[in-house]
Amino acid sequence: MISDRFYLAIFVIGLVYLLSYVYILFNPDLALLVSALVYPPTALIPVLTYLPSMKKLGFSWDDKFSVMVLFQWIASIFWFLGELIWCWYYNLYLNVENPYPSIADVFYVLGYIPSIVGLGIYVYVIYKIVSPELSTRKKILGLGTALLIGSIVSWVYWYMTVLSYEGEPIPPNEFVLNGLYVLFDGLLVVIVVLGFLVIRGKLGVVLFLFLVSSILSTAYDVFFAYLEALDLYFDGHPSELLELYSYLIDGVAFYEVFKMARS
Repeated sequence: MISDRFYLAIFVIGLVYLLSYVYILFNPDLALLVSALVYPPTALIPVLTYLPSMKKLGFSWDDKFSVMVLFQWIASIFWFLGELIWCWYYNLYLNVENPYPSIADVFYVLGYIPSIVGLGIYVYVIYKIVSPELSTRKKILGLGTALLIGSIVSWVYWYMTVLSYEGEPIPPNEFVLNGLYVLFDGLLVVIVVLGFLVIRGKLGVVLFLFLVSSILSTAYDVFFAYLEALDLYFDGHPSELLELYSYLIDGVAFYEVFKMARS
């Protein structure tokens, strides 16, 4: 039984999304509309959820937890703006489906920077604290696994992206944009794997949620590249649930921050 109202609300929203995407599989004409209506409000959830605890948690470079949380919040703002432009401007106003590349991609890319920096700083600090507990073998194995998985994700993403152009030259702006997505997703995967290696303590719950959210977001990016290569992607595709749930989990992470700040 879910007793916490916020968690109950997130659960209900997630269930509604699942049923909605199942529904549009049988009503594809509504796919674009449902996707465009759902994305921006969902991306806004983590942005709003952090506001009540912002003043109490504060920010200090000496408190790396506050650095991670604030940077992740800034990333959420960029991603919300990206979804707003993609869905409500391109999809609904201009009636353009899958407007890639677009102005929205600028905000998507900008969001990676504070997210990677914030998570990277916090994971590094935690790693330094728990490092004495880890054997040299575990350190090498952990770093090697992180680099391997990150490289595989980046290679698959890039390969499928190039494949989607069907042998045609990639325009310079798209080449740079594709490269940034591949690079940032690869870095994010490395940080995620290392993060799972060093999670400790009560604050680790928030880190865990941000890492899970990053996994879902990266998985969506890879699916997007794969489906684009096969000309199967469309706005409203069920793979979008990965990204939508990523935003919901970010919201849960900020809610956990709120509970900590309140206690």
